[in-house]
Amino acid sequence: MQLRIKAGSAAENFLRQQRFVNDVSHELRTPLTIIRGYVDLLESCGADDPDLFKEAVSSIKKSAQNMQNLIESLLFLARADQGHQPLNKIPVDLDDLLKKFVEEYPSSRVQITKLTHCRILADAEFLKKMFAAFLENALRYSPPDTVVKVELTSSGDEATLKFIDKGIGISKEDCAKIFDRFYRTDKARTKLSDSENSVGLGLSVAKWIADRHDIEIKVKSKPGEGSTFKLIIPTI
Repeated sequence: MQLRIKAGSAAENFLRQQRFVNDVSHELRTPLTIIRGYVDLLESCGADDPDLFKEAVSSIKKSAQNMQNLIESLLFLARADQGHQPLNKIPVDLDDLLKKFVEEYPSSRVQITKLTHCRILADAEFLKKMFAAFLENALRYSPPDTVVKVELTSSGDEATLKFIDKGIGISKEDCAKIFDRFYRTDKARTKLSDSENSVGLGLSVAKWIADRHDIEIKVKSKPGEGSTFKLIIPTI
């Protein structure tokens, strides 16, 4: 019985690693194909067409950014898997950190609707990376004329942070898998914003950070009505 379990575990690990390599290859192949295509186009006629030149440069820039995001996320998770991603936890005013982060966030579609003072023990830089992952996910699956709401409340020895969108929602089947690496729910639904910055790793990174801060994540969603990611955070 033990031998069969070990063999199955080894086989499962091999398949998981193989799938991971295939996913990485696919994610890198897509932007590289776009870059190569536009470079060839520019070489042939780009200099004579200002509109084409502008389009090509824009697409090459987005594809290069996509590759950079992918590589940075892969390196982050690789270090995390090997135990080489140390956290520097210190007392942090979560409300101040969140407020400043949203003020500096590149999208005006993010609004804080509730903000309660609370203090936690955390690595501020890692928390900001986690905030970004949840916001990018919410914006990606929401119509461009909608707002993603952020709520921070506190009660007793815990804070509750919510990211609320009115996007297309997540099916029950997808909700169980959205934190898996390279799993993207747009396999079953269509994103409503630019997909070139999505590499299917953001929520995996966010989950790792949450786990290291003893943060519980709850997801409430209904297709066609939007999603709410609720984070239960221990306070000090």
